[in-house]
Amino acid sequence: MSGAAQAVALAGVVAGTGLDPWDAHVAAVADVAVCPILTVEPAEWRRPSEMLDAPLHIIEIADPPG
Repeated sequence: MSGAAQAVALAGVVAGTGLDPWDAHVAAVADVAVCPILTVEPAEWRRPSEMLDAPLHIIEIADPPG
């Protein structure tokens, strides 16, 4: 992200979701790019995702069994 408009958008995601700046950056980029967030902790993303105008696409990454 670069520029004033993107900084304002990032600040809005931080304020609107309660995410820390690093996770908010990931959420802001995923929101604008309409790409999924790959995570081992999907539960941590559900609430912040619901706080955005359009929910994020969250995909859980898990180790294969065995």
